[in-house]
Amino acid sequence: MDYRKQPSLREVKQLFATWRASRKHKTRIPDELWEAASSLAAQYTIHQISRYLRLNHTALKDQVAARTQENNITAQQPCFLELPAPQSPPLSECLIEMENRHGEKMRMHFAGEVSLDLLAVSQNFWTRRS
Repeated sequence: MDYRKQPSLREVKQLFATWRASRKHKTRIPDELWEAASSLAAQYTIHQISRYLRLNHTALKDQVAARTQENNITAQQPCFLELPAPQSPPLSECLIEMENRHGEKMRMHFAGEVSLDLLAVSQNFWTRRS
């Protein structure tokens, strides 16, 4: 039996039947069989599985809980993910100097991104009356 794929309820019942036919009296159920039975809990209730496979309900419930907890611990293991360093845009610099016909001067110096409407500021400077 390939345990990497999800076994069907019927396949697991057959595994238990084979094991029961060849086991010695009062032998513990092998971990592989518990794993197969526990894997069915995604599709069936604990009651349905325990009844169909003739297993102790509480023992199966404990096995399913242990398997779920084990899977959660494995899923929560931290992993390392290397991210490339962010590419920062090149910083631009701008210097604007203006002088109107009245001899008034305005100097603007910008570094990086400019959120100012330069055209409106310039037009206001040129049309301003002193």
